[in-house]
Amino acid sequence: MQVLKVPSYAMDISILFEDEYLIAVHKPAGIPCEVDFALLKTLSQSEPLHPIHRLDQRVSGIWLLAKTGEMQTQMSALWSSGLVQKKYHAVVAVAPTPASGSLQHWLVQSQANKKVKAYAKPVAHSKQANLDYTLLKSSQRYHLLQVHLKTGRFHQIRAQFAAIGSPIVGDVKYGYARTTPDGSIFLQASSLVFPHPHTRANIEINLPLPELWQKYGL
Repeated sequence: MQVLKVPSYAMDISILFEDEYLIAVHKPAGIPCEVDFALLKTLSQSEPLHPIHRLDQRVSGIWLLAKTGEMQTQMSALWSSGLVQKKYHAVVAVAPTPASGSLQHWLVQSQANKKVKAYAKPVAHSKQANLDYTLLKSSQRYHLLQVHLKTGRFHQIRAQFAAIGSPIVGDVKYGYARTTPDGSIFLQASSLVFPHPHTRANIEINLPLPELWQKYGL
């Protein structure tokens, strides 16, 4: 696995997948996905890279970028079509009931505080959000969930689990009591599966769980 250093953040970036059209990297928690020219310059060896999606700054996970504008357009369309399978892992202190299930809410984003509120029924200016989850493992105090996103709304996973009384560990913005040792939210984009727009091959990219989570018995 190739590892690149990002001097502006004193962090390493691991390349998880790369071909002549796409590159997928492990974005550590703490690095923003907004247009970060230092990061994109580090990743790109020649041509500019084009982000296909974003991850919250305090969330770790797989970040997929295109090497051409045309591929960015094709992958963005694929992303919006629902043909990209997106799985996350999350740690909560309050296990959801039942242990496996689905969540459906209607989300409203506040521009004032960049926060989302989840409602049980449609309200004005709301967008429907759906996900499936499975409880994988529990320690004495914490619970590891696998989350399959059906929609891709802003702060969706964070807002939906907070709405059922299971905020993600470290996510003080959505109701968790305190921050984690490294300031991260215990949420990771762990898996992407999609048909390659050019080669038609089925691409599967996976990322192991963060080592820090093991200290929580997971």
